[in-house]
Amino acid sequence: MLQILFGSILVSNPLIAEAASTPTLKCTRVGQRIIWRKEKYICVRSGSKLTWAKEPTKPSPAPSVTVTPRSTTTATSSPNSYTPPPGEFGVAKSSDLKLSQPLSVSNPSFVNPSRGYILVRRESGVIAFSNNCTHLGREVEVSGTQLICYAHGSYFDAVTGRPIQGPATRNLTVLPVIERDGTIFVVDTL
Repeated sequence: MLQILFGSILVSNPLIAEAASTPTLKCTRVGQRIIWRKEKYICVRSGSKLTWAKEPTKPSPAPSVTVTPRSTTTATSSPNSYTPPPGEFGVAKSSDLKLSQPLSVSNPSFVNPSRGYILVRRESGVIAFSNNCTHLGREVEVSGTQLICYAHGSYFDAVTGRPIQGPATRNLTVLPVIERDGTIFVVDTL
């Protein structure tokens, strides 16, 4: 019964009802913001007094939906639409590789950017060697038409990858190569 009586007094007396709907904290400077009873208020000047005013709610932007078309590779797709699968990396342009002239290139992936390859164009096509020496895994470099591991003095044949001199006794690792649309791709699953 007491609750009903108190509620009717609040509703019937506008000053008490209004006092209960504004923050009780004193407004001290213009622009001050607070959250009171899940509502946002801002301190504003009303004549010579500072008072709380409800902050207008900004309409929330409608959620945006972006539709990205899926690309599919078909027999009729354009030659520039090829997307290599994981483990296949475009490493050079076909025009950069001259007959019997080795070319050192690096892996463009973020997974293993330090891995490199040596590409050689032969009469039968392009071949790729891993640039890791088979002796202790140091880097094999191109010097003219030779492949050399300067760390321990191993020399390799640029066309076959066979060791010619030095402590290395095994051939350089050969990796599959795909030449497509003017780009040389190395398939690296090592």
